[in-house]
Amino acid sequence: MSPDPPPPTEPQRYWPRATLRRYLVAMILLATLPLAALVCWQILADVRAEQGQIEANLSRSASALAHAVESEVHASFDALATLSHADLLQSPQQSLARLLRERPPRRDWHSVFVLDAEGQLLFDSGDLQAGGPVAGELGQLHERVMREGQPAVSGLVPTRAPEGQAVMLAVPVVRGGETRLVLGARVAGNAWQRLAATANKPEAGYALLHDARRQLIGWTLSPGPPLGMSLGADTVATIEGRWSGVQRLTGVDGRTVYAAWQQVPASGWGVQVAMPARPIDAAHRQAILAALSTSGASLLLGVLLAVLVAQRVADPLQALALRGAAGLLGRVAVREVAMLRDALEAAARQDRHARQALEEDIAKRKLVEAQLLAAHEQLQASQRLIDLAQEAGRVGFFHYRFEADHLTWTPAHCQLFGIASLEPPHLARWFELMAPSEREANERDFWTACALRRQTQTLEYDVLRPGGDRRWLSSRVLLRYGSDGKPEQMTGFTVDMTDQREAELHRAELTEQAVAARQAAEAASRAKDEFLSMLGHELRNPLGAISAAIDVLDAAPAGSDSAGEARAIIARQTRNLAHMMGDLLDVGRVIAGKILLARQPVNLAAVLERVRRTLHLTGEAASHDLRLDVGDAWIDGDAVRMEQVMTNLVTNAIKYTPAGRRIEVTVGLRGDRAVFEVKDSGMGIPATLLPHVFDLFVQGERTLDRRAGGLGIGLTLVKRLVELHGGTVVAESSDDGSRFTVELPAIAPPTRAEGDTLPPSRRRRVLVIEDNADVLAALRSKLELDGHTVSTAADGVEGLTRLLRQQPEVSIVDIGLPGLTGYEVARHARAAGYAGRLIALSGYGQERDRSDALVAGFDGYLIKPVDRAQLRASLSAE
Repeated sequence: MSPDPPPPTEPQRYWPRATLRRYLVAMILLATLPLAALVCWQILADVRAEQGQIEANLSRSASALAHAVESEVHASFDALATLSHADLLQSPQQSLARLLRERPPRRDWHSVFVLDAEGQLLFDSGDLQAGGPVAGELGQLHERVMREGQPAVSGLVPTRAPEGQAVMLAVPVVRGGETRLVLGARVAGNAWQRLAATANKPEAGYALLHDARRQLIGWTLSPGPPLGMSLGADTVATIEGRWSGVQRLTGVDGRTVYAAWQQVPASGWGVQVAMPARPIDAAHRQAILAALSTSGASLLLGVLLAVLVAQRVADPLQALALRGAAGLLGRVAVREVAMLRDALEAAARQDRHARQALEEDIAKRKLVEAQLLAAHEQLQASQRLIDLAQEAGRVGFFHYRFEADHLTWTPAHCQLFGIASLEPPHLARWFELMAPSEREANERDFWTACALRRQTQTLEYDVLRPGGDRRWLSSRVLLRYGSDGKPEQMTGFTVDMTDQREAELHRAELTEQAVAARQAAEAASRAKDEFLSMLGHELRNPLGAISAAIDVLDAAPAGSDSAGEARAIIARQTRNLAHMMGDLLDVGRVIAGKILLARQPVNLAAVLERVRRTLHLTGEAASHDLRLDVGDAWIDGDAVRMEQVMTNLVTNAIKYTPAGRRIEVTVGLRGDRAVFEVKDSGMGIPATLLPHVFDLFVQGERTLDRRAGGLGIGLTLVKRLVELHGGTVVAESSDDGSRFTVELPAIAPPTRAEGDTLPPSRRRRVLVIEDNADVLAALRSKLELDGHTVSTAADGVEGLTRLLRQQPEVSIVDIGLPGLTGYEVARHARAAGYAGRLIALSGYGQERDRSDALVAGFDGYLIKPVDRAQLRASLSAE
């Protein structure tokens, strides 16, 4: 017999007594509320991170604009300083006026004035009459320059410029250790307006520039506020006494904006870059409301489902408990309740099932508790990682004395480089810690800045710390010079830019991927089906022949005729595959606009002769009656690309003309047009295909043997190349065959031999600045063959020195130079008064590149490689 069951005891209550409906509702709430809270917290964190990114972008844009304004002000000061050393200031009324007419120092100057030490106006090329004392803004500017002995800049003042406002800049003219004169210039307001327009402002935002009195000088608003308008009182109160910052305030157009501002050193001016706050706030509110509404909807749905499930379970149980199995008749929706009703008499089995259910419930509860504990530990670990990341963003400071060659670093600076201390404490050790790929460039930029007596310089580089950790750092240095112009001290700081650099690289990579994906999708959606079917068919023929030849090679003896024939088949079909791939690459470059024509006088008759010789060597036209009618026809074009056009049209005629029939090729002139024509004796082009014969992947019906492969891209390539030359190509068809006619603008045949020289009246003194030795030697040879006197330089610093010393009539300057870029050479040369012809030399030919060169001061633009005709034309242009 089984032992008696233990006496019943009062069960311990770990849970409060409640209905099943309440427990299910509580379970849904406990399971959903943490997830809803986590989602809301994540949305809030994303909103804050996005806000921080917006403020960081605004700060960078404001800093870049402030730097540009500072550079523009210093450039004007440099030009005035250069002008102040001229002897012509002894009699400014005649000599200075003549200089300004013949060679103005800067294009954006409205006028130039000269004051003596007592404030008497000696000369003014613009607004005032010389001979009397000055007052107002000009008098105050004179007083500041005389008192401080330093250059100074005013705010907006009325002037006779077209926009009615200008900014005055002035520098002291020192003679014999004393300030004798004050030399100044008025810069028209539109110059600052253009400078403000170069700011990298956000979409729907704006940038503005104001003077020390908080009056507007330039802006990008459209329509803009009036010139000289003062900033709002709240804006002035916000930025007063602060060098830079980002804050929400009321913009000049009355809208609430997020604005970043920064002061411009030495002038007291300031810049501001802002974007409307309403779209940003609306997006943030929308994200938060979406998170709250989603969480609320999930909670409500969970509660409703819990109530419904509890009702379907609790009601049958309640009836079973009150009335037993007899009180629960009919169909029961819950299977477990029905089973309980049917098993009331089996108490032992019911007890076993209840015990098993209880154990499963305890196991599930333990599993949930373990999961919650693991989630809590993971959250704590994430918080520790966040704290460590915040502590890692330190700033390191340093100080260097040139005479002693002693560099002092703070411990935080050493931590950035992953070293305990700087040993030995020399400047060279700093450069040795940089990555080898950037060490030479940063060292050259640093010493170039010292040679040019720059006040500040930024060095950006990456370092490989012990352990393999790579970090991107940015060092900002402040240089101080002695009375002899040599650098004495350097101070600065270094910040860790790794997160920003990686984010920029990731963003650029994503942008490139998105653009590439969109372009690929657009191209694929137009031609993928037809191209894939055609490509599969075209590749199947040569691959089938190659496969069959390989089987022959496996079975035939090595030296047999069958093996030799199989190898010939493999070689021929491999050439067919290579030709297909070459055509695909060429048509892709043309459609993408990546082909640049090397134009020169070209005789189409000579090009056709090269095509004929090629066909003869390959034997492609051996089975056809190829007849040529050739006359001289000169064009301005690319000989290689024109040979490609002729080859495609002639080989196309050969493919579609049965063996033994005639193919006629004509080259000649029709009026002012050069004509190239190919007429075959084939089956002709169907009327439905003729309008689309130049479309990509379109080709005519071929015989079943398809003895010559093709992808339908040859005529597309022909049409694009002819259009790049400014010509047209037309297809005609009849029962007698097809005719393709190419017409191009004709030019007169060259009358001068390639080796002749220019007359003495057109020979020049030329300076060539180019860092590539081969390009430099080629340019020098071409110029000397024309009788020019040529000198050369291999970097920007040496080139600028020779340009200012030699004053050549023409200077050819490469854009990508070491030391100083071509743009910097041009700007320094123009600021120093160089009036010769400046020609830019570059491998880039976009319109933006040409525009940047003209803005920097160049008169012409040449694209590498440069032929002799282009070189002559650029030197002879006025």
